[in-house]
Amino acid sequence: MRLLDRLILRELFPPLLFGVALFTTLIFAGGYVFMITEYAVRGIPLMVVIELALLYIPQIAVRTLPMGMLLATLLGFGRLSSDWEVTAMRSAGASMLRLMRPVFWLSLVVSLFAIGFNETLVPWATARASAIRTEILKTLQLTEQQTFSFAQFNEGRLDSFVIVAGGRDPVNQELFQITLLKYRAGDRREPEVVLYARRAQWTSVNEWVLYDGWWRTAEGQYGTFTVFRSEPTLNVQIRRTPIQIEALLTEVDARSFRQLRDQIAFFQREGADEAQIRQLTVELYNKITVPLASVIFALLGAPLGIRPQRSSPATGFALSVAIIFVYWVLARYLIILGRSALPPLLASSLPNLIGIGLAIWLIQKRDRA
Repeated sequence: MRLLDRLILRELFPPLLFGVALFTTLIFAGGYVFMITEYAVRGIPLMVVIELALLYIPQIAVRTLPMGMLLATLLGFGRLSSDWEVTAMRSAGASMLRLMRPVFWLSLVVSLFAIGFNETLVPWATARASAIRTEILKTLQLTEQQTFSFAQFNEGRLDSFVIVAGGRDPVNQELFQITLLKYRAGDRREPEVVLYARRAQWTSVNEWVLYDGWWRTAEGQYGTFTVFRSEPTLNVQIRRTPIQIEALLTEVDARSFRQLRDQIAFFQREGADEAQIRQLTVELYNKITVPLASVIFALLGAPLGIRPQRSSPATGFALSVAIIFVYWVLARYLIILGRSALPPLLASSLPNLIGIGLAIWLIQKRDRA
């Protein structure tokens, strides 16, 4: 039976490597190539641009390893099936469960490799890439790319929206170039007050003080200020603490499982937003469940790749894209549900649980065929 294992593994390795390279290239091209090209055109040294590009590869590869595993099993078993080799194996007494054995062990090795990769190289590479990009932004004076924003709610309705265009200084607890939109109560949600400040600083009395700005109401009233605190007449203020903003901006890929777990515990002690903590907890579990998707995709792809008729590799590629699309849409939607409606562990694990259920059903179906 070792010959059978070698035969199956020999069919899986080339499309696995091809699939990981293909999907990594597609994701990099879609999400990073324009940014990298812009930096090169604006005069950033070529070696710095190349280093930045290479540093983004590890965090992409962790997500594309399961995709490559899916494509490998679809193409590998598709070829074995079209050449009647699966039929010959079954005729020799090999069950579907026996055919799945080398698939399972290969996918498990890939998953464990991805978990180790995610705990060691990815945090370092992501942190290094962020540092290089920050220096590039300073050189090019592109502070607008550091923008972040968040909504503020009052009794379940949208109360105001804060845009921080100039980034932040977490050491001195300062925000820069702040625009704050205060909305009217009611269904129309039109702005009631627009306020701009060059700087905001968190004070010892636990409030944000705004400096050097102006405000305007919908009725046309206008005013400027040097120092602005929360005033009853305008009722405009930033109501998130520095810890809550830190939780909002936490870069998950820049932290290992232990580091992110410790940071979540810190946010809980400091009273950060509960919904944001739950979302980070889902992302924490995703550091394990996403690499384990290699096993799920492999066990799904093998029985799906076995087809009675001849089919081109394009069929396997199209099917892999469809499965990946459904998986990631479901995974992202469950992250949202994990903020309130579902326990974070269930929200993270549910795509894999659904996938393993479908895989078991497909394997049993093929075994009876």
